[in-house]
Amino acid sequence: MIEGVVKKTGGVPSNYAIILFGLFLFPIQIVAMIFSKRRRYDSEDWERSHYEMQYRSAAAYLVIRAVLFGIGAVTMFLMNGKNYAETTNLRTWLAFTSFAGYVPLGWLAIRCIRGLFLAGAKTPLVNPRSYTIWPR
Repeated sequence: MIEGVVKKTGGVPSNYAIILFGLFLFPIQIVAMIFSKRRRYDSEDWERSHYEMQYRSAAAYLVIRAVLFGIGAVTMFLMNGKNYAETTNLRTWLAFTSFAGYVPLGWLAIRCIRGLFLAGAKTPLVNPRSYTIWPR
């Protein structure tokens, strides 16, 4: 019964929406990754390319965010500097990593919005394994 609902409503666009919503609530994006990984083997040709891109994009985003989180955690651990200059340097580094987190967020949002438009036209992606910001 669920397969009929997915085929009728379209699993690809809804998975893009879940990934976009997962930018605000972390665990939801992992659910979208699991859906796209499972569905990329047993779907139509144009859907397969979209599921491949969704999985690769979400996985890359989570890895980048984990690295930035680790850098931020280490910086916070080291924040108890001995003098004012050292503390200011660490705060600057923390601000830089915080703002650097917006770059992968924008990258994933643009890829998902572009994928939504291509999924609406049921157009397969030419190279779903690329990490370019504008998939074709």
